[in-house]
Amino acid sequence: MRLKARSGSSRKEELPANAGPVRCCIGCGARRAQEELTRLAVGPEGGVVVDRARRVPGRGAYLCGVGCLAAAVKRKAFGRAFRGKVGLVDPSVLGQALESGPASR
Repeated sequence: MRLKARSGSSRKEELPANAGPVRCCIGCGARRAQEELTRLAVGPEGGVVVDRARRVPGRGAYLCGVGCLAAAVKRKAFGRAFRGKVGLVDPSVLGQALESGPASR
């Protein structure tokens, strides 16, 4: 009896071909269209800031929402996402910024 080898694509979610750029949430690992996720970046002071306008220079990391923030902190995903260039991450400040909703673009 021969078993078929599993491909790694069984875990990936299907996105429409015209979905635009696809990004991965650092909290849960879900792949979604970039416009559905909230971008985080390292601010001028070295802390993580919410970048709704997507204009802060440098590497960005993406979160689905407040629920994924706790998972990202637990997994220590910020250090990996920003390649170690991030200082202390304050989940309460980030949580408040994420809950405040989208700013005008």
